[in-house]
Amino acid sequence: MAGSEKTVVWFRRDLRIDDNPALAAAAKEGSVLPLFIWCPADYGQYYPGRCSRWWLKQSLAHLGKSLELLGCPLVLIRAEDTTLAALLECVHSISATRVVYNRLYDPISLVLDDKIKNELSAHRISVQSFNGDLLYEPWDVYDENGQAFTSFNKYWEKCMNLPIEISQYLAPTRLVAAPGLANVRYCSIDDLGLESSKDVESSNALLSRAWSPGWRNAENMLDEFVSCGLLEYSKHGMKVGGTTTSLLSPYLHFGELSVRKVYQLVTMHHVKWQNEGKYEAEESVRLFLRSIGFREYSRYLCFNFPFTHERSFLGNLKHYPWLLDEGRFKSWRQGMTGYPLVDAGMRELWATGWTHNRIRVIVSSFAVKFLQIPWIWGMKYFWDVLLDADLESDILGWQYISGSLPDGHELSRLDNPEVQGQKYDPDGEYVRTWIPELARMPTEWIHCPWGAPNSILHVAGVELGFNYPKPIVELHMARECLDDAISTMWQLDTAAKLAELDGEVVDDNLNNIRNFDIPKVVLKKKLSPSTSSMDQRVLSTNGKNEKLQPTEVKAPYKQIIQDDMINASNMDDTGSTANLQVTRKRSSSDSAFNVPSSSSSLVMESWIHDNDNCSVRYSGYLQQTADRDGTDKVEDNDSEDSGTSISRPSKRPA
Repeated sequence: MAGSEKTVVWFRRDLRIDDNPALAAAAKEGSVLPLFIWCPADYGQYYPGRCSRWWLKQSLAHLGKSLELLGCPLVLIRAEDTTLAALLECVHSISATRVVYNRLYDPISLVLDDKIKNELSAHRISVQSFNGDLLYEPWDVYDENGQAFTSFNKYWEKCMNLPIEISQYLAPTRLVAAPGLANVRYCSIDDLGLESSKDVESSNALLSRAWSPGWRNAENMLDEFVSCGLLEYSKHGMKVGGTTTSLLSPYLHFGELSVRKVYQLVTMHHVKWQNEGKYEAEESVRLFLRSIGFREYSRYLCFNFPFTHERSFLGNLKHYPWLLDEGRFKSWRQGMTGYPLVDAGMRELWATGWTHNRIRVIVSSFAVKFLQIPWIWGMKYFWDVLLDADLESDILGWQYISGSLPDGHELSRLDNPEVQGQKYDPDGEYVRTWIPELARMPTEWIHCPWGAPNSILHVAGVELGFNYPKPIVELHMARECLDDAISTMWQLDTAAKLAELDGEVVDDNLNNIRNFDIPKVVLKKKLSPSTSSMDQRVLSTNGKNEKLQPTEVKAPYKQIIQDDMINASNMDDTGSTANLQVTRKRSSSDSAFNVPSSSSSLVMESWIHDNDNCSVRYSGYLQQTADRDGTDKVEDNDSEDSGTSISRPSKRPA
């Protein structure tokens, strides 16, 4: 049947020509119709933010030019109804015989893909999906009991002992355009509505000065990083200013760069450096490949535990009394907390859509531990503003920082922003860059202006509480509130479990009550689709394939940040945050939180649902075999600095 197929190649986050399995398969079998569908309704509360949409538009334009040179124009469709309806219409318009695409693993895409695959099959359209995003498929990595891993270290160790297929799909040199294009209702890239006229004239013009989206540019960035930056990669983790990371994350998110190509190029350079005796590269390569591993693990978690975008992985945290304070949330977003390193990071994020990974850890930890803002609020805000917003990675990051993962930060861990500032910005240059109010502060006081003598503040032109806020919450109060919240969580959790036991309390039950609730999923090698080794299935806990139902995330998050979106540059109204009366409005996580009313790199809020509504069922309480800060913990350099974390034992039931 070779050469007789008429194939629709459905592009999504795989905007490249090289090493694109779906495109390569279509090019071998006949004529091709490259297609991209923009359907805002499908995103729900995870509608991409301004910076992310800017990148997408530039990347589509770049891809379109490349495809046109190969003989096939990229067809763009804005779907007002659903992606499925637009895809079906396009298939029927050209009488296509097959649809191919590369798989995605976030919870939203899993639901959408399953629905589309079933509907196309019902119309007798051949459907085939490919792995264009990962080194290891999520159903291929499991422990000795056939269960999904729930800690990164064990997962990555297993991956490193598995064979890896790094051969790449060569870019086609020519494409045969499918006949019937005139019958397709398509639009121009501007008609997709990815940018408003205001965005083009102002904010987005600045992005184009710093970034060059597109798959060709992605390859150039990779070559430059491996040649010039990788060797010193391990030394840059302590620097939060300047270009000290690979800057590859947006290219990887939009699929302009193949993770297989990244892995292969890095490992080949590693071999070369070993032969040259450059053994100092060992740690840099290990750390960089580990960062690739975290990206893999984020997809792994989302596929095997598809509830993680809306509630904590550990079941105990459904009882955590998050502080639903919109005033604190606003101060954090606008960089007006009174802690310079945190504020500098948040202002850089808003202005550029980008921050160093270390800064992301610091500001997110401050939000959930100091301010006790629901982690889903923070995750959704990151999704709205990050240039490289990636749902799976944001889920992993925020769950890890909030203590919602078995190997995440300790629930009782509280990092000191002043100590972190001295460690990661010792000269204060990063803070001075993004907080002009503190530009004249001496380095000795740059990270703790509240402790500076009045004479120093006067010379520096700083008036705390007027042109720069006092700390929104004192360190000792943050410590006390965090301990109280953890104690309350364990009390509520214990009460709920005792109620389930209906009075039958024995030693075994008590042991279970005192453990973290870790969900488990059974995986088998035969999980990969039987109809095609390249096909995708939706996973359930019993190892069978079931339809995954989307869950609704409630509450008007957009209402909370509306003022920021309208008055982005105006921060004067938060100058009095030092006088903010912080209300102790607390609510357990089964309450409706104020988060986006649609779906978005990581977010959640009305996240706690009954177990009956969850795609992954709990089979009792799984006893934890190791302490959470033991060898199974995901590495975090902060934890090695005893002066960084202020910690007391959490008030946990005895």
